[in-house]
Amino acid sequence: MIATIGLSVTLLQIAQLHNLMDTTKYFVYIFAQLFHLFCFSFQGQKLIDHSLQICYKIYNSAWYEIPVKGQKLLLITMRKSTKASTVTACKIYVYSLQSFTTVKHLS
Repeated sequence: MIATIGLSVTLLQIAQLHNLMDTTKYFVYIFAQLFHLFCFSFQGQKLIDHSLQICYKIYNSAWYEIPVKGQKLLLITMRKSTKASTVTACKIYVYSLQSFTTVKHLS
C-alpha cells in the first residue's frame, strides 16, 4: 500500500517537472521502488509455492513405512498445507508476483 502510494506520488511529481535532471532522479527512484517491491514479492511467491508443494511431497514419500503416530502427524501437516502460507504487509498486501504485477499496472 505504501509502495503504491509512493509510486503514485513520485509519478505525479514527474508529470509536473520540466527539468531533465530532476526527472531522471525520479525515474531512478521509481525503478528502485519497483525493484525493492519485486524482491519482496518474489520471496513471498517462493514461500507460497513451497508451502503448497509440502502436501504433494508428503503424499509421494514413503509415509506408510513410518509408525502410526508419525502418520497421524503427517496427516495434520497435509491438512494444514492445503492452504498456502503467505507473507502480508499489514494484511493489506500479499507479497506475491500476482500482487506485484497488479501494483505495476496501477502505477
